[in-house]
Amino acid sequence: MSDLFLAVDGGQSGTVAVVGLADGTIVGVGRGGPIRHHEEPDAERFVRQGISSAVAEAMNGAQGHGAVAVCCLAMTGSTGIAQRVVRDVVAAKRYITLESDILAALASGTGGGGGVGLIAGTGTVAIAKSRNGEHIIRGGWGWLLGDEGGGFWIAMEALKAAARDVDGTGPSTVLTSTLPGLLGQQDLREVYNLITGQRLDRTAVAALTTTVVTTAEGGDGVAAGILDGAARHLTTLVLATIASAPFLTPDERVIVACGGVLNPGGWVISRVTEQLAERAPEFGMIAPAVPPVIGAYYLALTELGNQVGAELMTHVTDQVRSLPALIAKTPSASPDQHKENADVQQPR
Repeated sequence: MSDLFLAVDGGQSGTVAVVGLADGTIVGVGRGGPIRHHEEPDAERFVRQGISSAVAEAMNGAQGHGAVAVCCLAMTGSTGIAQRVVRDVVAAKRYITLESDILAALASGTGGGGGVGLIAGTGTVAIAKSRNGEHIIRGGWGWLLGDEGGGFWIAMEALKAAARDVDGTGPSTVLTSTLPGLLGQQDLREVYNLITGQRLDRTAVAALTTTVVTTAEGGDGVAAGILDGAARHLTTLVLATIASAPFLTPDERVIVACGGVLNPGGWVISRVTEQLAERAPEFGMIAPAVPPVIGAYYLALTELGNQVGAELMTHVTDQVRSLPALIAKTPSASPDQHKENADVQQPR
């Protein structure tokens, strides 16, 4: 029987769990719905459903192996709730909770080494961390106070631009005619009623980012301007993080970029890379071949002194490529999934 290492990554777009062995062999993967901030209504219900579903599915694939030696939690919020829930659903010899899911994102590209990490999914957050553990976190303020450049921000900017188009106070954009239908509505006024009535959660709104990208690629100047603005915000966040991290050594001057908004080759990551090459040329960009939950798995391994070297990381990467469930942290279900949102696209 072999020790198991369980990693859980929970965020606004969904929850994913991975169970693996000490040699990097993945034996179980599970998915669940999004989590919510602990101050939001029904936060515990969201967290419990997301974690329970993901962990149960992942552990089902791990049957026949040993007990869970380490469970590593990487959450965007509701950490206290998540700690209680995970103890209810799985017995582990040791539980560790990361200060932020950005630590897992960074580890997904460095194997646990130092560097700068950036997540731009539904929300945004950045970190600078040294090999000895010294670190600072920037961003992560949520949709009301920040998250500029994230999927929710992009989608809301697109809806605002469409509203200005309707009023004649802004330029014309294809977004005005396409966005309402994607949300199952006749026009933008109905979208307004849907959002202000809180009958559409942030995950569904952020999913409109996919359409903003395709619209920009089709030549729409308004959509292109929104994505360029997102890139500027993310570049500024990374530069502020670097400026606050003089403790990084020369070999830690790498930037690991994760999240659906920053998919390799995409509009936003291309512009962020260009801007950082000009303004922080001493830092190289890493596009991790594995999702942040694998970074949490790496950190679970190192908790017991296991080495995460190039050979193990290659072994893990080869497996991830054949596991579609690890491609994105999108929800399999949420507690309040509305029928009218069933066809909403997810961010890519």
